[in-house]
Amino acid sequence: MSAAGLAHAHFTTEDGADIAYRIRKGRDPLVLLHGLGCDASMWDGVVAALPSDVALVIPELRGHGASTLGYRAPSVDQWADDVVRLLELNKIEAPAIAGLSMGGYTAFGIAEWHPGLARAFAFISTSAAPDDQAGRLRRAAGIATIRREGWRRFTAALTPNLLNPNGPQFPAHSKHLVAMFEHAGDGGLSTALMALAARPDRRELLPTIDVPSIVIVGAVDLLTPEEKAKEIASGIPDARLHVLPKIAHLSAMEAPAEVADLLGML
Repeated sequence: MSAAGLAHAHFTTEDGADIAYRIRKGRDPLVLLHGLGCDASMWDGVVAALPSDVALVIPELRGHGASTLGYRAPSVDQWADDVVRLLELNKIEAPAIAGLSMGGYTAFGIAEWHPGLARAFAFISTSAAPDDQAGRLRRAAGIATIRREGWRRFTAALTPNLLNPNGPQFPAHSKHLVAMFEHAGDGGLSTALMALAARPDRRELLPTIDVPSIVIVGAVDLLTPEEKAKEIASGIPDARLHVLPKIAHLSAMEAPAEVADLLGML
């Protein structure tokens, strides 16, 4: 049991993936879904800023953290199915679901295939649109870098796009990133990049999301800039957009207290 009252657990899927997660009992359950290369510890600052009686579920998506890959082809919808299965196993009903970047794509998958499951959503530093051809080619280039030079080279090149290099905690956050990306490694990162490149277009889904929703984006996010967030916020009825000044892509790490305050609105 961690200092935040989170227990570590895991379950095995039908195709043999071992899915690790952290869980805490309490009120108003909140599911936190991490970004590419990260793990449950990405949310540590947010967890510390949340009220201690809020129930939490923090999965580590396939190929990330302590979670393994099954035999099925990787996909955003597979990650979504794993999260839903996790909630069913723990008899968690009507959670709010917050997803950052890759976690946001996973949250869209849950909204698509399991309408009515969530009581609210937070889409953080993410996009409802699929990768265009240029984006898919960038994913392919990333996979090539991992194959030829390893995950460390890929991580070093990606870090300035994930964090604000001028932020006061950039060195500490960069070190944390390396530790998380090491857990994903060559295999987890490569399969995730393929899944992200193949993710579906969720823009037509947006008007059908009929639960309270917030959209959070950093003002200096280079990967999913403010216009991506505005597209989500304008598409979901009554969604609220929140822009965090001087914050880059990994807002849960750079502005955990602000993100926690916003999640408290759900």
